[in-house]
Amino acid sequence: MKTWITYPAAIVLGFSAHLLLGGMPAYETVLDLVVPLAKQIGIFMVFPIVFVMLSGATASLRRFKEGPIVLFSTLFWGLFTTLALSFGGMGLTLVPLPSFVQYSFPPAAAPNLSFFDFSAFRSLFIADNAFVQFSASSVSLLPVIVIALLVGIAMRPNKEIIRPAYVVLNSFSEVMGRLARLFTSFGALLMLFISADWFRTPGLLQTAMDSKWYVASLMAGLLATLLILLPLLFALFTGFRGGNPYRMTFGSIGAYLASGVTGSLLFGTNALLALSLQNSKARKRVVGFNVPLLTLIGRGGSALVATFSVITLLQSTGAALDIKARIFIALFSGLFSLVCSLSPGVEVPFISIMVLKGIGLEYASTAVVGVMVVLLPLIQLASLYIDAAVIAFGSAYSSRIVSPDDRKLRGQTL
Repeated sequence: MKTWITYPAAIVLGFSAHLLLGGMPAYETVLDLVVPLAKQIGIFMVFPIVFVMLSGATASLRRFKEGPIVLFSTLFWGLFTTLALSFGGMGLTLVPLPSFVQYSFPPAAAPNLSFFDFSAFRSLFIADNAFVQFSASSVSLLPVIVIALLVGIAMRPNKEIIRPAYVVLNSFSEVMGRLARLFTSFGALLMLFISADWFRTPGLLQTAMDSKWYVASLMAGLLATLLILLPLLFALFTGFRGGNPYRMTFGSIGAYLASGVTGSLLFGTNALLALSLQNSKARKRVVGFNVPLLTLIGRGGSALVATFSVITLLQSTGAALDIKARIFIALFSGLFSLVCSLSPGVEVPFISIMVLKGIGLEYASTAVVGVMVVLLPLIQLASLYIDAAVIAFGSAYSSRIVSPDDRKLRGQTL
């Protein structure tokens, strides 16, 4: 699947369209109409695809008695990378920034961000009809994941009467894999419009220039994570027999860009499923189980950016942070990243507010989040790009745990 060229090409074309047509009334009207629809189309099939593939994967893992090892490897990869990247964000702050623009937001002008309403959490799981969850959980995969796991556990073909249902479920899972590939190929066209809309973010270039050292440090952290930390962890944990990690990065670049530019990991989930199967040589039953779970617990990119941003922004206000305070910020960022998927689009501000409350500096949340709102497109781009990479490497890692030698996985995706 040639997403390594189609997705970057779509973004380049979107940028070119912005330069050539930006400001024209007809162009702006078309984007206003098309972009919301494009984002909805990109997420349209995520929930049923995840439900069917996760149910089938759970049943297959139970059949082959691979469930415990895949579950353990998924939890280990998600939690370890989250912790490592949180402290990686802390390490970035040890390099002093030459300059940083301090934005000031008076209390009256403080942004009013709308985070997930935890009072409505119960309604995502308790309803008269379980299929309501496909429409009720439009912000998180968590309810669908819970239902799919229960169905998959019950679908284990340990009795003859269940075997036909198991076979049908596996067939539907294959169909959903094809749908994921279809939506991934079609996603490049959607990215053309979405990227054009991203580039017309008001004051994006000026904001980046005003905070050039902050943005440069953020990009340096992103490159270090993609080119050094994640490949090194993958190679170490697979005993250097899991294949070329840079080839996996190259093969999954479409999923990274889809998640980062749209500001939604849900939009990139179809691409993560499809590209993990095709380009990372991962097993279908592992990918169907691993990818959905890592969208919840594999948010090391959001933890890294939140840690770096909170410490950097506090330092820019003149706050003196000792090493103990920095460690607590990193730990809290990793902890709250496990629930940040419930606030899609504002994961990093959500983590930052919770961190500041956790360390007793909630009075600084207005100023810190105010700056983040200005930088939000760039912050979300970096954090979700890394989150998608963590998930892609995690699916490949769990597959290598099941079949340690990469050569045994060639042509085996079932």
